[in-house]
Amino acid sequence: MPLPKLDVPIYELKLPSNGKKISYRPFLVKEEKILLMAVEGEDQNEMITAIKQILNNCVLTKGVKIDKLPLFDLEYILLHLRSKSMGDIIKTRYAHKECQPVEVEIDVNSIKVSKPKGHTNKIELTDTVGLIMRYPDINMMNMVNIEEQNSEEIFNLIIECVDQVYDKENTYGKADYTIDEIREFLNTLTKDQFTQIETFFQTLPKMTKEFEFECPCGYKEKILLEGLTSFFG
Repeated sequence: MPLPKLDVPIYELKLPSNGKKISYRPFLVKEEKILLMAVEGEDQNEMITAIKQILNNCVLTKGVKIDKLPLFDLEYILLHLRSKSMGDIIKTRYAHKECQPVEVEIDVNSIKVSKPKGHTNKIELTDTVGLIMRYPDINMMNMVNIEEQNSEEIFNLIIECVDQVYDKENTYGKADYTIDEIREFLNTLTKDQFTQIETFFQTLPKMTKEFEFECPCGYKEKILLEGLTSFFG
């Protein structure tokens, strides 16, 4: 006689990028192990594979393409999967100098996706020519920190994220140009124009939580947590 199957609750969540609702289930024990191993490991490619596997298993809404979602959407979904699977409170520890570490509790529901003021994915290079950028997805996780990339790597990331080029008369989508053509186009930009594109990446929306840490010795400090790994300690 087979063992009984357990009912799994289903939840809804609004994606930060577009406000669309998706349904999802909590991750199970096997998926929790995959996630914790991925976060603790040092291999970025293994982490990407694990995150894809977990999200494809747990996101129930049909038509959601995990590979195409912005990274900050994926991080937000993972955080709420963690909340529904392991509890709303994340516990972490901080210490000031030689003082004993202090446990800090963070409510997952208080963590938001922060969009820096002035951030936009529409980059106006001139009065008539501009770019529409798409947000980096999970396959670009290794590339998104442009401050740590060389010029060739930055170019490759930008090329991947250029969704449309437009001028006064036309809009050109991915199917309308080759990688070499967009590379040649980027090479004609001025330094100021290229800086506008870099600013898009430097101000990408991300999960953030600021709180005040108070040590028993009396020391106080505002701490800002950013990104996925900060919330899976």
